Amino acid sequence: MQINNNGAMIRAKAAHVVDAVVNKGRSLDRAIETANIDETNSQKSLFKAICYGTIRFYWELKLQLGQYISRPIKRKDNIIETLLIIGFFQIKKTRIPSHAIVAQTVEAVRLLKKPNLTAFANAVLRNFIRSSSKECINSNEEAIFNHPAWLIKMLKNSWPHKWQEIIENNNIQAPMWLRVNHKKIATKDYLKKIAYSQNLSIDEIGYIGDLDQSICLKNPISVKSLPDFDNGYVSVQDGAAQIAVECLLNDLGGNILDACAAPGGKTGQLLEKINDDSTVTAVDIDPFRVEIIKENLSRLELKAKIITADVADTKSWWDSQLFDLILMDAPCSATGVIRRHPDIKHLKREKDIDALNKIQVNIINSLWHLLKPGGKLLYVTCSVLEEENDLVIKKLKLLHPDILINNLLLNNNIRDVMHKTNYGYQLLPGIKGMDGFYFSYLEKAIL
Repeated sequence: MQINNNGAMIRAKAAHVVDAVVNKGRSLDRAIETANIDETNSQKSLFKAICYGTIRFYWELKLQLGQYISRPIKRKDNIIETLLIIGFFQIKKTRIPSHAIVAQTVEAVRLLKKPNLTAFANAVLRNFIRSSSKECINSNEEAIFNHPAWLIKMLKNSWPHKWQEIIENNNIQAPMWLRVNHKKIATKDYLKKIAYSQNLSIDEIGYIGDLDQSICLKNPISVKSLPDFDNGYVSVQDGAAQIAVECLLNDLGGNILDACAAPGGKTGQLLEKINDDSTVTAVDIDPFRVEIIKENLSRLELKAKIITADVADTKSWWDSQLFDLILMDAPCSATGVIRRHPDIKHLKREKDIDALNKIQVNIINSLWHLLKPGGKLLYVTCSVLEEENDLVIKKLKLLHPDILINNLLLNNNIRDVMHKTNYGYQLLPGIKGMDGFYFSYLEKAIL
């Protein structure tokens, strides 16, 4: 049969991407970018689907591969092991014809300069196709749940009655959410604008979420195809991430700090919603990511005071003016956004959680001194682990007797599906189509 060289090429490159994530600790987005698949390539969407899907189900697929080879593949041929795992993903999880998967994978072996392994790859894939209905992943929890053992353990500890639901939702691809800039257009009007541009009905495009700026798309749309994206009409931001600004502002304003602000999604949302008498200062430690904040605000035609600094080192950047409101979107494990970034399961380690807890406590403790009496601080993470959420606030309360814990002032459609914790609220991943986020709304008492 005639081989699709483009199909073989994207599979060979996908093998390099998955190997870079699993064996070299590179982020999936960065590895895909480095692969340099041209935007005009007709199979770029398939390439990305293969990369994301294989990373998502890697533990299951690797264990199953082990059942079809008589001895471990040599380390120098690791890339072929990864290619075969990618082949297993396509056979199990896609509708691509099996004969095409085999032919293009075998050709990819040649492209990877391992021609001596073409017969081996062909045999393994064909055996899997013939007998995949008999496959067994035994009692291996990593393979059953497609999560590392340490994370399964921590999820069990944090959510003893919900951990399996969290894991199941983590393994489902997240939808694409938008935040409409009301300084430019109403949400319902922008939804109509997308539908018109795509020549589809509104129902076919998506729906308006519970937050007034949010749209959930039924199918992803490239930002290049979003009407007036470059003119600042809309931003890509998960529905759960949009909750933070809604809670913090609640018709309040004044001198506002967006701490750990990059890449600037919440900074932009603050500026879209505040009154003319309010100001926003955005601080982040990473110079590269600070530039992204500036680019995003430029596209939205909005302005903030942007500072590159370690936000916890307040002496290096603070001008001694107390803040009325502080949004602290803390650096975290991102275990609430695994649906969107499955490489988190491969890149994070158990030891990272304790280190992150120390960083989170240090930052929030430093920022508490910058808040006016009567001011509000919203602590936010995209984590579902207690160590990064309630336990951070518990430590903070031991340091500051003037902390009051407030309820989130949200519409009931969202708050009713959140889990009330000792010091905040947790939205679990997948609920109402949103990511997993934690919120603790603190007030500084007037003593």
